[in-house]
Amino acid sequence: MEKKKPIIANILQKWNDLSGARKRTVLTAVMFAVAALLIVIALIIGIASCAGAKQTPDAAEAVAPIPMLLRAPQNPERQAAAVDAQTGENETQENLPELNEPEEPQNTADPAEPAASGSAYQTLKKHDKGEAVTQLQNRLMELGYLEIEEPTDYFGNSTEYAVSLFQRQHDLKQDGIAGEQTQTLLYSKEAKHYTMLEGAEGRDVKMLQEQLVELGYLSSGDVDRIYGEKTIEAVKAFQKRNGLTQDGKAGEKTLEKLFSDDAKMTKAMEEKVKAEEKAEKSAKATPKATQKSGSKTQKPGSKTTPKPTKKATPTPKKDSKIDKFIKAANSKIGCEYVLGDSGPKTFDCSGFVTWCLRQAGVSTKRLNAEGFSKVSRWKNITKIGDLKRGDILFFKSDSSSRVSHTGIYIGSNTMIDASSSNGKVVKRQLSAYFKRNFVNARRPWE
Repeated sequence: MEKKKPIIANILQKWNDLSGARKRTVLTAVMFAVAALLIVIALIIGIASCAGAKQTPDAAEAVAPIPMLLRAPQNPERQAAAVDAQTGENETQENLPELNEPEEPQNTADPAEPAASGSAYQTLKKHDKGEAVTQLQNRLMELGYLEIEEPTDYFGNSTEYAVSLFQRQHDLKQDGIAGEQTQTLLYSKEAKHYTMLEGAEGRDVKMLQEQLVELGYLSSGDVDRIYGEKTIEAVKAFQKRNGLTQDGKAGEKTLEKLFSDDAKMTKAMEEKVKAEEKAEKSAKATPKATQKSGSKTQKPGSKTTPKPTKKATPTPKKDSKIDKFIKAANSKIGCEYVLGDSGPKTFDCSGFVTWCLRQAGVSTKRLNAEGFSKVSRWKNITKIGDLKRGDILFFKSDSSSRVSHTGIYIGSNTMIDASSSNGKVVKRQLSAYFKRNFVNARRPWE
C-alpha cells in the first residue's frame, strides 16, 4: 500500500494541475466510455435471453392459429381463411360473399360450444338470430341452395332446409344444423353449387318430378320424391330434347331450362296440348241463337193490343282478368309458404303466381321466378315507375343478379307475394330493399 500512495498522490497532483477546460474534457471522455460499456453489456444479455427462449418448430405451430382466430371472431369468412392458411389452402375473398362485421355480436347461439373445441364458427340452428345467420343465408343463396326474397338475421324453416340440401350434396349428416364441419366446407372453395344427383330425396325432387310430368317426360305415378333411375332417364330425355348435356343431373342449366317458358315438351305431349286447345276453341265458338219464326201471323183487320215492353235489366259487368287475378291473390293472404308448392293451400312465390294466373284464365306452365321474368309474349316493364295494377314483379338479392323472387303488384306501391321470410302469403309495401333489387315486371294483359 505504501508504494501505491505516491502513485495516487502523483495522479491527484497532476489532476489539480489541469485547467478547468481540460478537466471537463477528461470527464466527458470517461462518461462516453462508461455508456458504451453499458450498451455492450445490455446487448450481450438480450441475445442470451432470446437464445434461451427459442421455440421448437412444433411449439411455434401449436400457438400460431390463436392470434389469427382472435383477429375477427365475428366474421366466419376471415376465420375460415385463417384456418385454411394453416392447411396450405389459398382461399381468397373472391370465393366468398361480401360481408360486414357487426358492431356488437348479435348471435344468440350458445358461444360456449365452439369455444370449448376451439372452433372458428358458432353452431347455428333453427330460431337463432344474428349477423352470422345473415352471412350463412347469403352464402347459401350464392350457391343456389336458398331462394328467399331477402336475407334476414333469423334462422327459419327455409334456412334449415337449405342447410340440409347443402349437407345432402356434400355427404354430411343431414340435420339442418350449421355446425363447424358444415360451415367450414360451406365457406371454402370446395363448396359445390346446388345440383340434384342420384339418390337425392326431398321436396325439391318432388317439384322436379312434377315439372317433368307436366312436360310429358315422366308419369304421375313416378312422383316419389326420390331421384332414382326413372327420374334420371326422364332428365336425360329432357336434356336431349332441349339441347343440353345428357348427364342425368339436375344442375343450374337444366333447372333453369326446365322451369322456363321455352322448355320443350315431349312430342307426344305437344300433340296432346294442341288437340286440347283445338277442342276448347271449338267449344267456345257456338253459333248465335236464331229467333224462332213459329209465332202466329196477325189476320188482316184484326185488332190487337200491343203488350207493354219491359225494360231490359242491365247485365252486370264481368270481372276483367286483372280483377280475377288480384281477387285470387287476395283470397290466399295468410296461406302457408312451402317451397315447391303451387296451391291451393300452400305456396312458394312462383307457385303462388302460377295459381293466381290460372284462376284468371291465363294458360301457363308452372315456372319459377326467373322463368316467369323471361316470358317474351308478355309486355316487359323495366322501370318501377311504369308499374300498373296486375303486373308481375321480379326481384334479385343484394348478393346475386339472378331473379329469385316474384310477386303481384296491386297498385299504390303494394304487392301480394308468398314470402319465405314471413312464412306465408302477405300484402306489403315495396320497401327500399325491393326497389333497389327490382329487375323487371311482366304484363300478361297487353
